[in-house]
Amino acid sequence: FGDDGGCVVLVADIIGDEDGRAWRDRERYANVRGSVLVPDEDGERKNLAGRAWAAIEAVAAQPGVDARRIGAMGFCMGGHPILELARMNHPSVRAMVTFHGVFDGVGKLSSVETSSAAAKCNVLVCTGEDDPFILKKDLGAAMKMFSDLGYQSDVMTFEHARHGFTNPAQDYNPNEAFGYTDDAYTKAWSAALSLLKGMSMSR
Repeated sequence: FGDDGGCVVLVADIIGDEDGRAWRDRERYANVRGSVLVPDEDGERKNLAGRAWAAIEAVAAQPGVDARRIGAMGFCMGGHPILELARMNHPSVRAMVTFHGVFDGVGKLSSVETSSAAAKCNVLVCTGEDDPFILKKDLGAAMKMFSDLGYQSDVMTFEHARHGFTNPAQDYNPNEAFGYTDDAYTKAWSAALSLLKGMSMSR
């Protein structure tokens, strides 16, 4: 957020394949998801790390962007690149937020050393109490990793909120695991904006 209240936004497709078709073809989606999000035998996710790093470098290079103060948001599977950014300790990233972000497989990741840069970055995890895709053990493992890495991290848990609670279109989703919750969305978004604005005013 600049002095005029504006900001530069980059939307990065972390999961799409080279043809941008992985979201429509479920078999291709499963293959790409596995190649990007599943840790290798060394506990690393090099494809995910590379894509997340490239996204930060791309937005940092845009005109009018202060490369010292970049925020990152992740929705649903966006929880994974947020955690990967935390593991990389990118010096430009000063705030990270997840909304109904999933963290499956986090326990298989390799350990990473704490960085002094992490203390300058805040992490906010916004999650629904009734979200069946976010297991307590996975969320606990992710929060422990944020903490162990030296980040200032907080969790906002919303009662009666299901997966996708920030998206009004989920009210039309026949899958009962999904649902829009206005109160949860409003509070989560307000907290996220507050965190990002605080980042933009810090030096």
